[in-house]
Amino acid sequence: MLETVSAQMTPSAESQPRAVCYERSASDSAFEKRNSVEIPCSSCSVHKQAICAGLAEEEIGEFGRNVRIRRVKAGQSVYREFEEAKYIFTIVTGEIRLANLLDDGRRQVTAFKSAGEIIGENQNGHYQSDAEAVCDTFVCQIPIKVLNQHIDGNPVMRDALMEMIRKELSALRQHAVLLGRKTPVEKIASFLLDRVDRSAVGNEKAIEIILPMGRSDIADYLGLTIETVSRTITKLKNLEVIAVPTTHSILIINRQELESLAEGEQ
Repeated sequence: MLETVSAQMTPSAESQPRAVCYERSASDSAFEKRNSVEIPCSSCSVHKQAICAGLAEEEIGEFGRNVRIRRVKAGQSVYREFEEAKYIFTIVTGEIRLANLLDDGRRQVTAFKSAGEIIGENQNGHYQSDAEAVCDTFVCQIPIKVLNQHIDGNPVMRDALMEMIRKELSALRQHAVLLGRKTPVEKIASFLLDRVDRSAVGNEKAIEIILPMGRSDIADYLGLTIETVSRTITKLKNLEVIAVPTTHSILIINRQELESLAEGEQ
């Protein structure tokens, strides 16, 4: 069954341009040629954002001995829905899409997760979605048993986990509103604004955002067709709200107008 799911959910090389992720940090070179390595938590590029940031200095070494940095190439899975959940993962670099496959073969992308965020939602000991790398990605693989041991004796770490869960629930509520009530223009505008916080670079005149995922991923995330996504992006381009220099990048030229479109004010 898992092989069938993998074949259905992984776009072919012909239909999908190669994904482009964010600029890699210098620390990537320490493990880029290996699929699984151990590195000190204190030297991790997302340590201050991650759940382990609440560990005391003397606890970091012990925690780090039980985790591994794992390389996941674009299109490969971190885990599959219904697999036994043994780990949670912190994304170190790159991007992961979470998705579910419906009985009729349709796919719903439920989230895109980037550096510093955690994945591995499970219920009754099994993962609740497929997690796939949008582009070449590194994740920190944390055994659930190890995490529970540290959380039980560390209120700061427990509070950090609860804050991550609260943010996740808030994001899910916002996404439910987006799927149920917003128009295609409002959906695309909202999506682009959300990406600003993840990957934006630029100046006062234009903000560049990176879109490592393809149009089919965006469509399945927003509940649209690929054609509607493309037409809507072209419409925003013609309105001179955005520019599209490459398949995987967009320049926001008029952020105020984009925000108004996202709120349905135009």
